[in-house]
Amino acid sequence: MSEPINAPLFPGLDRPLAIVDIETTGGSVTRDRVTEVGIVEVDEHGVREWSTLINPLVPIPKMVQRLTGITDDMVANAPRFEQVAKDIVTRLQGKIFVAHNVRFDYGFLRNAFAELGYPLSLELLCTVKLSRALYPEHKRHSLEMIIQRFGIAVDERHRALADARATHQFLGAAAADKPADVFMAAVQVQTRRPSLPPGLDPAIIEQLPTGPGVYYFYGDNNALLYVGKSVNIKTRVLSHFRGDSSSAKAMAMCQQIRDISAHPTTGELSALLHEAQEIKKHQPLYNRRLRRLSTLYTIQLKEDDTGLLRPEVIDARKADRHTPMYGLYAAQKKAREALIKAGKEYGLCDHVVVAPKSLNGVCMSRQLQRCKGLCTDEWSALQHNSSLMDALGNEALKAWPYSGPVALIEQQNPNDTASPHTVFILDNWCVLATLSGSGEPDWEQLNALESGNALLDRDIYRYLVKVVLKPGKGLTLVPLA
Repeated sequence: MSEPINAPLFPGLDRPLAIVDIETTGGSVTRDRVTEVGIVEVDEHGVREWSTLINPLVPIPKMVQRLTGITDDMVANAPRFEQVAKDIVTRLQGKIFVAHNVRFDYGFLRNAFAELGYPLSLELLCTVKLSRALYPEHKRHSLEMIIQRFGIAVDERHRALADARATHQFLGAAAADKPADVFMAAVQVQTRRPSLPPGLDPAIIEQLPTGPGVYYFYGDNNALLYVGKSVNIKTRVLSHFRGDSSSAKAMAMCQQIRDISAHPTTGELSALLHEAQEIKKHQPLYNRRLRRLSTLYTIQLKEDDTGLLRPEVIDARKADRHTPMYGLYAAQKKAREALIKAGKEYGLCDHVVVAPKSLNGVCMSRQLQRCKGLCTDEWSALQHNSSLMDALGNEALKAWPYSGPVALIEQQNPNDTASPHTVFILDNWCVLATLSGSGEPDWEQLNALESGNALLDRDIYRYLVKVVLKPGKGLTLVPLA
């Protein structure tokens, strides 16, 4: 429906607004669907209202039906989103998109338009953040609290047009309550920057460094949500807030952010290693990669009295540094599964890769015509050894190219030896110690460092292989005595 009404414009406003609220089948921007859209348009011609129910083509959960009052029967004969998409975009184009918690409403609509091949891109204004800026003395800024605080009359709470009207009335009440310059300054601050999480103080962004390092996202009660790294912390953090509606996970995380901190590092390598260590140490909610493993296992080949190579699954920390290692596995079972899979693909004998105890009798794989005949003397130990090494070849870890530990020096400014540096003490792909300073490193101190019980780590191994075998600009390798 569309209906013009009489209402004052906001003082000093030079761009039209589209005040939007939507109802959905749930909170996942990629899984759930829009069930209702309400828009209040504000421009030089006055104020107009429009709303429509939308058939989401999926059942509406009972809990959502109770909350919104929108039932499956109500949307059964409603238009699909693509049938009203043109009406919606016509009302949004050329206007600032305003919503209470704008990420939610804009994220759903942008995703719905993206499914139709239309890239929605609008300037945003979040009234949650506007409320925080204008009324910092209040702790809670939900629409429910604002309705109570300003005595806003709402006929159908949690219906799209009713909530859009309430948001519009809040703008009017705030504009009347605050001096025009204060109100518009708060609006301009919001529309000039990326759409930050509603619970995040914009001043935090301004304080972030622009160099390399690790950043931390915190939620309520200082709960650690996410750890990331970048060569430019501030730019990377802001990129999270420009693309948060691309996935339900990213959107959910951004909704919860209440604080951000940063740990500057000397360079990119420091940031990579520090990020990996921090994620494994703290296990943030939204980091799925780089999870901590207390023990990793690897496969090494040991020759028996007959000259046959037999694989052994061992704790990677106890591996012989002079013997090739094949793979890093989270559990012994995973390593044995990899061996069994390799055995099937390369015709290996079960007596070696499944039950490495003896060569008595014909193995099960031979009976199934998979084993090429080590257990029946149709294959020699040399042939089996060669196939076993081929089977594990892709999992082989690079041999540590030094006889002992080395110092890897990362200089912040490669052209200035007095600039800050970080020294990593490495041995057998493990980080034994890390020291930061300026000027010439203290080599006597570095040589005296105790290595401790360093853990061989999959992710750090991948990082170190690249820089140890071929150090880039700003990195120097020095073997230690």
